Amino acid sequence: MTVRLPYGTRVQLHQLLNNERRLSKELADSNQLDLAGLTQREVAAVRAARRSQLFRARERGELLDSVDRLAALGVLRELKSRGWDRSWPDYPEEARGPGRWPGSQDGGFPEKMSLRLPVDLEHRVRSACWYTSADAIAALLDWRDRYPQIVRRRREAPAGQEDALREYRRLAARVTTTGDVWRAGIRRGIEARSV
Repeated sequence: MTVRLPYGTRVQLHQLLNNERRLSKELADSNQLDLAGLTQREVAAVRAARRSQLFRARERGELLDSVDRLAALGVLRELKSRGWDRSWPDYPEEARGPGRWPGSQDGGFPEKMSLRLPVDLEHRVRSACWYTSADAIAALLDWRDRYPQIVRRRREAPAGQEDALREYRRLAARVTTTGDVWRAGIRRGIEARSV
């Protein structure tokens, strides 16, 4: 998936990931102090122990040496903070379609980043966003039918339609998009490593 991010996020991530990769290398190097004189079986055991140690550090969130790991940790924390870290019903076909959801706001996300997150995490986020926003999305679709002449992205409505545009903004504020959660998760991942 591709996530749109605020300006400067990629630089922060690059710096942070360089530090994490340096830590990963230090952990790997500290376990390979001296392999000289060991049998092939012993060398294999030392290397397996190193891989296991790195794997456990990544699983515990102590080592986030890829943007995908950092984002996954942050998204899990974001879901937990919202009370959404639970099982959700499958989302409907409308939530699968390309393009933006009703209520998606334009705004200041000039950077793009591709993420490879676990399928179950992506599903949980999409389902949670859909089901917590479904009433607002339905109301926005009805609003669009009632006011097709209003361009929602404009700051001002046609004369006499100001209340309708305010209603749109009120309903749109009740929609949580997957992009909102991805951005918040990346921010939480960055904060987790910046402490």
